[in-house]
Amino acid sequence: MVISKIITDNYIYFNLHAEQIVNSNYIENNFSGIYEDKLSLSTILKIKDNLGVNIEQSSVKNIILDFSFVRFSQPNLKSKFVELRSLGFVICCINISFYLVSELGFDAIQNKLNLRNADYDFFEKYYLFEEKNEMTDLPISVSEIFKLKFKELLKVHITEYAEPHTSSYVYINSYVDLKKFISWHKEFSLFAIYKLALKIKSEWFKELKEDPILVCQSMNSSYIVSILSTLLQLDILILDKIGPINKLYSRLDNVINTNRKYIVVSDMVCLGTEVKIVKNLIQFVGGKYLGNVSLIKTETLTSKDIKKKDSTLAVFSITRENNRELNFNISTNLESFSNE
Repeated sequence: MVISKIITDNYIYFNLHAEQIVNSNYIENNFSGIYEDKLSLSTILKIKDNLGVNIEQSSVKNIILDFSFVRFSQPNLKSKFVELRSLGFVICCINISFYLVSELGFDAIQNKLNLRNADYDFFEKYYLFEEKNEMTDLPISVSEIFKLKFKELLKVHITEYAEPHTSSYVYINSYVDLKKFISWHKEFSLFAIYKLALKIKSEWFKELKEDPILVCQSMNSSYIVSILSTLLQLDILILDKIGPINKLYSRLDNVINTNRKYIVVSDMVCLGTEVKIVKNLIQFVGGKYLGNVSLIKTETLTSKDIKKKDSTLAVFSITRENNRELNFNISTNLESFSNE
């Protein structure tokens, strides 16, 4: 299974670290989570096999291999990259360290257009060919192609929704079916959760050393929490039935530990009502609320109007720039007015 493959009009993208994480944790039983940093032969073979099967289905022959977070490699991997080139693919490595360029023997291939970042000892772009061609002029934005693919896949799973959102007293015109999104696009969903794990690691790097607990606030988010638990090597607490009808916990101290830190995990955060409920439950008993993470969030306020501690960390946002295209809107029964 390949999870990070994104096909654009100009190139095919792979994230080697994401593929390595899947291999390590779900195939090779290494259980190192996102902290795995060594590229293995099986990961390269998986990508090679994937390209071999689909080689006749796409006219795109430019390949982007993202080496972000890869620090080491198994010996003798160079021949596998040579085999990829022999299949007719033109390869650009991005975010690859000087050490790996040497270790993999790529330094035998010199291109004056290779883009160095000497301050951090890595190449932003390293071409596995020596001449200038159309690929050297291609703009590469990993975050942009990820968001575009997420949006295109999400569109299919947004349907009209006529009922009011009674827990937050607003009208929402559409329903986002995250269950179908995850089940129909399992590989891409895993990639999205992987990226969410990286965001958590970046945001709470110091706090992760204290083993905070991931809180599953609903059964809809249980799949996301289970993957994050494996990737971040953290324990899980499940609080079900948090929403319009709240479950009364008579002995919260049996499930929430005083002074432990908690990260609340959601599938989608619309207005944050359910998250606030869970936050209050945690703090009522004396637990420490770190924050909230989600695959999707709606940006109903500008970032400057949201306190950082109340913000949601997500890999995709529904904003005023894309909500019309996604046919997603939030409204109230108050009449509109103008200051003019």
